[in-house]
Amino acid sequence: MSGRGTSERLRYLREAIAGIEQAGGGMAPAPVRRLAFGRQEGGRQESGFSFDRLLGGLATGALYEVAPARMGDLAAATGFALGLAARFGAEAEGALIWVSDEFSAREHGAPYGPGLAAHGLDMARIVFVRAQGGQDLLWALEEALRCGAAAAVIADLGGAARLFDLVAARRITQAARGSGTPAILLHPPASFQRVMAQNGARMRFEIKARSSVIASAQTRQTVRPVPGAAHFGVRLAKPGVTAGQASGLDTELVRTIIWDHGHGYFRDALSLAASAASGARDRSAQSA
Repeated sequence: MSGRGTSERLRYLREAIAGIEQAGGGMAPAPVRRLAFGRQEGGRQESGFSFDRLLGGLATGALYEVAPARMGDLAAATGFALGLAARFGAEAEGALIWVSDEFSAREHGAPYGPGLAAHGLDMARIVFVRAQGGQDLLWALEEALRCGAAAAVIADLGGAARLFDLVAARRITQAARGSGTPAILLHPPASFQRVMAQNGARMRFEIKARSSVIASAQTRQTVRPVPGAAHFGVRLAKPGVTAGQASGLDTELVRTIIWDHGHGYFRDALSLAASAASGARDRSAQSA
């Protein structure tokens, strides 16, 4: 068999294994609970957030991967990953476990408590785990998932990224599925700009920072920058797999969404502007 034929067969086998793992791999996984990216009121989604329509929402017991498009987008990618964790935390009891290593702490510093609280996270529920190195980080991540006591586990891979191969990904995916706990991995910058093998991750998001924008009800103009809700440019580097087949969504398109930290859910940017303008009109009418 030619080298190209061997490479194609390996790719096919990896994708087939990823599909089998997502289907359960013959094991008895924990029951999957589904929730929306967007707001839920009275069991009904408020406004049909685009990612819920495109991706079918979020699911527990799965692996989600996030990476900044470049180094300057790292804070935005971290904010997006925390938004995902907050969505899972809103629907389940238990801690939000944040695993990182000494390398990430030296390079980027420790998470800032008041900033996390302002981002919509309950600081009383966050447990920080500091690993000495990459192997320890992957071990702590897997053990946190297997214990089943967390609402979600976030891991800043940092120096462990070079150790996160298909074997490690398979172990993390199986641990998440077995306990029903979602795993959210934060990769180094530009990780998704190279071809990556299928590894059982449910979704993969590449994040770009966007300026906050708010609509003025009086002038009907946009004002920037403002210290408002965080805006993200999101590329669906892996938009989801069903029965081993990709969803067919454009993996090059960058969509702008926001994290509504005041309410704890994701929204389309235009829906926030419309909501702000509507609220301003209502207040104006009441004062009149």
